[in-house]
Amino acid sequence: MAKAASEEEELSKAIVRKVVKDKLARSSDQDEINVHKDALLDLSESARIFVHYLSAT
Repeated sequence: MAKAASEEEELSKAIVRKVVKDKLARSSDQDEINVHKDALLDLSESARIFVHYLSAT
């Protein structure tokens, strides 16, 4: 099993949720966009890895 990121390395879930919902709302005709909790966790982890990659190069 993968090692969990420390709290200092994690991105704010509220910020990730806000960015994802905003971008999905802009590309959709629906007023209310619901994003599954697991999808938000995966997007948060992907963004954390991407930021870590950028800071390492």
